[in-house]
Amino acid sequence: LEDIDARIYDKEYIAIIGPNGGGKTTFVRLLAGLLRPTKGKIAIYGMPPQQARQIIGYLPQNVNFGLDIPLLAKEVILQGRLGRGKFRYSDDDMAKLEQIARRLSITDILHRKIGDLSGGQRQRVLLARALMTDPKLLILDEPTASVDLGAQKQIYAILQELQITRLVVSHDINIILKGVERVFYINRKLYIHENLPMRIEHEGEHFCEMDLFEELQKGCDA
Repeated sequence: LEDIDARIYDKEYIAIIGPNGGGKTTFVRLLAGLLRPTKGKIAIYGMPPQQARQIIGYLPQNVNFGLDIPLLAKEVILQGRLGRGKFRYSDDDMAKLEQIARRLSITDILHRKIGDLSGGQRQRVLLARALMTDPKLLILDEPTASVDLGAQKQIYAILQELQITRLVVSHDINIILKGVERVFYINRKLYIHENLPMRIEHEGEHFCEMDLFEELQKGCDA
């Protein structure tokens, strides 16, 4: 990545698109504090990302890790409530677990081992874990990979309702486009698109980033 210069506003909903290898995952990992920039500065609510981790919820692109660890789905989700010096879960933590599990329709898998779940189920479990932290910034890298269309709609409907800052990386933006305030296109450099036509007429279920590029080009030509 080079020459990245952007300000993200509180409670803003942003879609991040771009080609494979263009730097989308690097960008969000920098914001999450998992990588450090070689130049420049990043501030999350006035703090370096490493100091802001308690207010960041992050769902990585790869959810197929740690599958041999004999943890139940509910135990993975509850880890989002652990913090420095906290080793036990409160009644409020358990109530929060039930609330989020209902919203994501995963109450029936809470007592199954994480390694026994499908990719889509693990995706929703890890999203629940990110939401358990009560984040001010939620970063999702391909949150609907391996998830069927019905679950995609459910996840994106929840994202639209949340009153927090949301950054979502996705190739298929058929559903994500609704409610998004800006689109960040990343291919080594960052290109910001604002004032997008949010009601684009398109045939069929699938709406990918190439379709958006065509719509953006129409706007430029006009």
